[in-house]
Amino acid sequence: MDRRLVLAVAGWLVAALAATVAGLVVIGSFGGAFRGPGDQALSAEAVRRELALPAPPVTVPTPRPSAAATASRVVSTEGGTVVVFCTAGRAQLTSWTPAQGWQTDDVEPGPGERAKVKFESGELEVEVETHCEGDVPRAVVTDD
Repeated sequence: MDRRLVLAVAGWLVAALAATVAGLVVIGSFGGAFRGPGDQALSAEAVRRELALPAPPVTVPTPRPSAAATASRVVSTEGGTVVVFCTAGRAQLTSWTPAQGWQTDDVEPGPGERAKVKFESGELEVEVETHCEGDVPRAVVTDD
């Protein structure tokens, strides 16, 4: 056999081996992301269940309610869920999460006399406007 052919085949084998080892190292480093509790691979059904869970809420980058906040309220609508609290008569949205198939639009998180968020899905709109009566959150939900 020609010496150049032997060297070419040997070089190809070394490159293939190096690529395989590198691939195994990369897969090993990400392997935990594809496993469930107990380091077992997730089944197709488990993956579907995880994907069906609602998205995590969008949180306002403002401080959480202080001890002065006397009440908070969760408002659930067809378009999504809103959490509002009142401090010193001022309303503030702490989080809002659109329902599956909906998106958030036109957010005024407060704190202020009023705070509101609008959820949209195609032609449908749901607006949640909040205000405080003292330190008690009140909400008005409007769907169009």
